Amino acid sequence: MSDFLIAVPARYGSSRLPGKILKNLCGKPVIEHVYRACQKTGLGDVIIATESPLVVEACAKFGAKAILTSDQCQSGTDRIYEAAQNRPESFIINVQGDEPFIRPETILAVANLLKSNPACDIATAVTATTDDAKIDNPNCVKAVLAKDGRALYFSRSRVPFKREITPKNKNIPYWHHCGIYGYRRAALERFVHLPTSPLEKLEKLEQLRALEDGMKIYCAEIEPGGPAIDTAEDLARAEIYYKENFKK
Repeated sequence: MSDFLIAVPARYGSSRLPGKILKNLCGKPVIEHVYRACQKTGLGDVIIATESPLVVEACAKFGAKAILTSDQCQSGTDRIYEAAQNRPESFIINVQGDEPFIRPETILAVANLLKSNPACDIATAVTATTDDAKIDNPNCVKAVLAKDGRALYFSRSRVPFKREITPKNKNIPYWHHCGIYGYRRAALERFVHLPTSPLEKLEKLEQLRALEDGMKIYCAEIEPGGPAIDTAEDLARAEIYYKENFKK
């Protein structure tokens, strides 16, 4: 039995693009692309956690195990926590259901960081960027890291702010946070029972709840990937990205 469970939160009733995880992306539903990437890691069982019988039915068609969870779950983290109850694994990896281009290497990097660092409660991933459009986009979350990769803060703002631009610092990249998380089971249990924190309310970033409570989040550096699916425009971009990068 593996130490790892990969859990994919897959809410059908998304607000900006309802049913996005079942939208067709080059011949397969978005969620199937995510599932196949998770399978390729060989880490352990992959389960899909959803509030919709439609998703359960769709997943069965391509051989995935989907768990029906409460429609009262407030976040994907709550959903995977519910789905992972009565499971034996020590580590739970949360892979977003709207990330069809997630790389197996990214999942493995997060898993390896989590297992190899006893101080790590939660592992996640970041990519380096110098793209001002991304850095100034509040939907692109920035991470501030200590020299050992521990997260000091996450923000929708441009952080750290370069008070003076010099030849030495002008090309220093920012860290773009990627929405994948690995949890020790005890850390996941602790996290979901914490109240929403003040900084989390301000930034609308749930990982700040963990930092405010003193939990340690470490970040693995990964290569940039393709677009996540939040809107119809994202889906159109994803079609183009897939054809340019995967279809021969």
